[in-house]
Amino acid sequence: MFAEFCKRLLGRTQLPRLTVIVIIYDMAEQAEKTLHSLSAEYQLGVVATDYEVIAIENRSGHTMSPEFVKQLPGNIRYFLRDETVPTPLPAIDFAVKQARAPAISIAIDGARLASPGIIQQTLQALQMHPNAVVAVPGYHLGEKLQQESTKEGYDRTYEAQLLADIEWPNDGYRLFEISCLSGSCRNGFLLPLSESNFLSMPQHLYQAIGGIEQGFTTPGGGFANLDLYKRACEYPGSQLFMLGGEGTFHQHHGGVTTGGKQNAEREALMEAQRRQYETMRGSPYNAPRVEPVLLGPMKPAAHRFMEHSLRRAMQSRGIDV
Repeated sequence: MFAEFCKRLLGRTQLPRLTVIVIIYDMAEQAEKTLHSLSAEYQLGVVATDYEVIAIENRSGHTMSPEFVKQLPGNIRYFLRDETVPTPLPAIDFAVKQARAPAISIAIDGARLASPGIIQQTLQALQMHPNAVVAVPGYHLGEKLQQESTKEGYDRTYEAQLLADIEWPNDGYRLFEISCLSGSCRNGFLLPLSESNFLSMPQHLYQAIGGIEQGFTTPGGGFANLDLYKRACEYPGSQLFMLGGEGTFHQHHGGVTTGGKQNAEREALMEAQRRQYETMRGSPYNAPRVEPVLLGPMKPAAHRFMEHSLRRAMQSRGIDV
């Protein structure tokens, strides 16, 4: 009895080593899967006290059910907010202020399933350098980018069958079998990425670069995530670590840029986002050209993406493959 009491007391007082921030809006079904993929039940090599998850949901007509929220594990804290602007950026700012860990991970899109080693490998990378920037490649569920596949009939029913086919969540690494690289990672992870949808760094580095820029006002936050990634990677003295064997996997949910909008409508939105970035930063966006440290094991299901990354990297250097 006394030993169990001490264990519970220690669990309440031990501060987490990492705070994972997940932003949710109008994606209840997908967010529930995302939060399960970030639970200690699913993640390998860590326990619940190693990290916390702050799930911020901006209220919509499709919020997560109170029953689901009540049964969330103790290391997942949930906040429901009434947002007044159509971007996730104030929610991120709010979440950072709630964080208890010395390092943070930002998942700006709550519809992305995490691979099972993402927490363990992020923690390892953060220990290797005082100004570590840790990036994870992004994928879309399905054979094609979802902004294209949705026009060909890809929907939640089809996606549910894909997940059933690999018996998710029994082995989260099988997500690589049913996915393709996202547009921001189309050249693989040995060449510069445009962004990471699971971006981690120490709190002191996040504050030193000024945090996420609240001035991006286009729907979905525009280039805010790309801008944060670029500024972190290019900050003097930072070191980029790439977790090539891990990934985040985008679920279909009708997102701002992946929901299958008509080409003209989507291109108009993307152009507005590009213009806003150029106005704010004085030049078009270019991915940060920094040399990453490739870190962590790679499961067989991800080998084809390593092959793709190697081929693209060699081609970029004029090497015939």
